[in-house]
Amino acid sequence: MNFSKIRTAAKFLVAIVLVGCTAFALGFLPNRWQQIYIMLAIWSTVGMSWLVILRVGEFSAGQAVFLCIGGYSAAVLMLKFYCPFWLALFISAATCSIVALIVGVIILRLKGLYFLVISLVFAEIVRLTIAASDYLGASEGLFGIPVPNNLWFIKFSAKQGWLYLFTSILALASFTFWRMEKSRIGRVYSYIGASSDLAQSFGIYYMKYRVQAYVISAFFTGLVGAAMGVYLGAVGPEGYTFYYSLVAQIVAILGGVGSIVLGPLLGAVLYTVFDEYLVYVPGARSLIMGALLLAVIFFLPEGLISVRRKFLERKGAKSIGTP
Repeated sequence: MNFSKIRTAAKFLVAIVLVGCTAFALGFLPNRWQQIYIMLAIWSTVGMSWLVILRVGEFSAGQAVFLCIGGYSAAVLMLKFYCPFWLALFISAATCSIVALIVGVIILRLKGLYFLVISLVFAEIVRLTIAASDYLGASEGLFGIPVPNNLWFIKFSAKQGWLYLFTSILALASFTFWRMEKSRIGRVYSYIGASSDLAQSFGIYYMKYRVQAYVISAFFTGLVGAAMGVYLGAVGPEGYTFYYSLVAQIVAILGGVGSIVLGPLLGAVLYTVFDEYLVYVPGARSLIMGALLLAVIFFLPEGLISVRRKFLERKGAKSIGTP
């Protein structure tokens, strides 16, 4: 009997129960706190998706492009073709994966600064092309995306239903990325991230894994983008600027890139809370967020996930030095 697999399955079941109970409890909070949690779930998922690309040694500056493609795909399917929400959701995510596969084969041959620049250029080309398209609402975007039908007791006419949906997406993404990190694929990603040339010398075809990571990242970002577009009831090119690609990087770096799940989760908590209250400080939002990011980089270069380890190390050092 394989006890390690049984323990893993038991942990997974416990995690599902805890996530379900937490989401159910959060559904009774005031609307404002539900909104904060929804944004936390969105940016946690996008941060994890961005971190997958970083794992294979590529720093993307255009993660918002898949939020854009996912959001617009869902909007067009529901407004123009009267597609049911659930079908539109997964078609949109699949569309992002297909785009990532086609584009990734080309741009992932570039490394370092070159990939960073081309990923940003690609995102801007898509955004500006949409802004120039009358079919996609031009610069005004698409409005009036219909509210999905209720699913059992889950009502999407209220925030509670969306809270459950984004929690489900976050749980799915967390489990997928956690399993990837613990598997052979996660180890291969780490080897490629450390040195793609060295990995290739050991028989690892790094392009295959880079494209794979890019496609997986696009799928989950597109899934969130599609759900977010329908949740807001509208999509527009100004909602997918470089700033939103930057947020994906911020939440991952704040939390710590050492953990593909816990890092973005912690970073998203800090970012979402700060962002919510910085609304009341006009003009200082970017300045304070920048100062916060610099403080974390200088004083906690490994992110918030290193706080507990540093505390235990300091406590251990004091106990050893005590006679």
